[in-house]
Amino acid sequence: LLYTIKFEQGTMSTEGETPQTDQGSRASDVVIMKNFMSRDFKATIMFGARVFAAVNGLLFAFSTFFNPSLALASYQRVLFAFGLASVIRLSQRLGPVQFSKEYMINVVLEDSAHYMLYSCNFYTHKPTTIIAFIPTLYCALQASAFAGSMLAECSPTWNLLKTQLSKLKEKQQQLLRVVATAEIFVMPLVVVQLFTGQCGSILTPLVYYQFLVLRYMSRRNPYVRNAFAEIKLVINQLIYSPSCPGFIRSVVGKVIGLIERMSPVAYQPTS
Repeated sequence: LLYTIKFEQGTMSTEGETPQTDQGSRASDVVIMKNFMSRDFKATIMFGARVFAAVNGLLFAFSTFFNPSLALASYQRVLFAFGLASVIRLSQRLGPVQFSKEYMINVVLEDSAHYMLYSCNFYTHKPTTIIAFIPTLYCALQASAFAGSMLAECSPTWNLLKTQLSKLKEKQQQLLRVVATAEIFVMPLVVVQLFTGQCGSILTPLVYYQFLVLRYMSRRNPYVRNAFAEIKLVINQLIYSPSCPGFIRSVVGKVIGLIERMSPVAYQPTS
């Protein structure tokens, strides 16, 4: 009887300690998160800006059809937050601003500088889904990478979220290819918008062409070059099939040749 009473008392005390243990682990996780964010203030600001951009990207997608004013505000918030994160990332990569030729060359080669140009070019542009989609997906990927690194130091309470973030990380390469392909298809879209009066300025497609040139020359991100090659391969398979009319094959071939002549020399990393 005494043994039974002691066993029940032990069980009750164990059950009573479980919520306290969970609360303690959560409190320690909050401290861990604060310490993680305080290690790199710029990275934390970028994380906040990217989360803000991703949330407003989703808000833009849902409000496009029933609230145009909210869609416009969300669209501009996406580009503003994306540009802010790009500015901070550029300062992280290159340090303080220097008025030298070498520094300016490095700026041109940085991906974050390319996306600064993207944000400025489309901030006053007519809200377009694919233009907002690119920074939304890119910011979501970068923010999830930061969150995954932070939660890796926390308790197993966050295991479910950690699993979802690791699955997203496994698909990162595929999603970056989607972003690169979308960046390419924005160019013909902007040209069509220019001729239909939906483009704010004739400078928009010209600036975007320079953006695509910079993305093609990127030294850290080969996805745009690879996307161009994959698109060319698919188009060649279509136009050289027996069912394709000869005049279409000729016109498309000339367009491909024109694009290849306009394309810059890709960056070749030194060994």
